[in-house]
Amino acid sequence: MTASATDTVNSFFQALGSGDMAAAMALLAADCRWTYHGPDGVIPWAGTFTGPDGVGQFFARFGEHAEPVEMAPQSMEAAGATVFVRGIETSRVKATGKTYSVPWIHAIAVADGRIASFDEYIDSAAVAAAMA
Repeated sequence: MTASATDTVNSFFQALGSGDMAAAMALLAADCRWTYHGPDGVIPWAGTFTGPDGVGQFFARFGEHAEPVEMAPQSMEAAGATVFVRGIETSRVKATGKTYSVPWIHAIAVADGRIASFDEYIDSAAVAAAMA
């Protein structure tokens, strides 16, 4: 039986939540496109990253500059092979010590049981303000 798009996304968030990065990365397609929509040059982890190595760079940049406090998905709805997840992120910026808590929406496309694209829409103005 093939996993549904929602199952794949659920598994991804569960792996991230438990700190199992290897399991999370295994759910990414080889050519996955990961985009954090925000001002490049202001938020160091903003931009588009390709493939598991690129996504690893995204997480490395985030971890270099911020510390997650909470990443809580609140709802998940599938529209065909695209899963929309709504949630809240609270993180602390290491350089400033400021914390931001913002809602987000992720649009995640799944193909062949793997995440093909991940678009993260967040209140980037609040994140940028915490960077300053």
